[in-house]
Amino acid sequence: SLKPGHSMSEKAVGEELDEIVRDTPGRLLIASFSSQIGRLQQILDAARKHGRQVFVSGRSMDQNIRIANKLGYIHMPPDFIKDIKTYKGSNSPDDRTLILTTGSQGESISALSRMANNEHPHLKITEGDTIILSSSPIPGNEKSINTVINKLTMLGAEVIHNQIKDVHTSGHGCQDELERMINYVRPRYLAPIHGEYYMRKGLVKIATDRCQFPL
Repeated sequence: SLKPGHSMSEKAVGEELDEIVRDTPGRLLIASFSSQIGRLQQILDAARKHGRQVFVSGRSMDQNIRIANKLGYIHMPPDFIKDIKTYKGSNSPDDRTLILTTGSQGESISALSRMANNEHPHLKITEGDTIILSSSPIPGNEKSINTVINKLTMLGAEVIHNQIKDVHTSGHGCQDELERMINYVRPRYLAPIHGEYYMRKGLVKIATDRCQFPL
């Protein structure tokens, strides 16, 4: 409610991820929210397009992909993704490997944190790995995320996040989008309930100043 204009589209994120999957010379790991099904589909599409074998690490990531596939929200060939437990014996070349993992928020027990701590049972981070955090920090998680990034970098990986490339977009509308939604719906009542008080006050200002919503 405080940021002018529009948020970046998911299409732009998908195009950026596609380029990264295509151009990364070595092993590629992407951490994302396991609930963001559309983003996962973009990553799987890019992996298939550019000939990378996908291994999944993280229980919620594996479960969500399989459930979404069963319900028709994710589309992929049968057996397209492999469990990370099979990675060591797969002989998959680094430049043809994509590992999709949980842990984009620096959660201490997540797969990515275990990799950063060199405690993952099936994968070791090495020089030449590229790791994408396809997310933005949830307020309060910044310290944990920075700790994971530092540890991954110390192990030799290159870490890319949304302050470096367009690998994530906000799930929150900016001012123009909020204005359009209010004008589309034309609600009888408007009760901002999510976010800090000053953010909710910002939505009130959009409604009254730009949408002629009565106080």
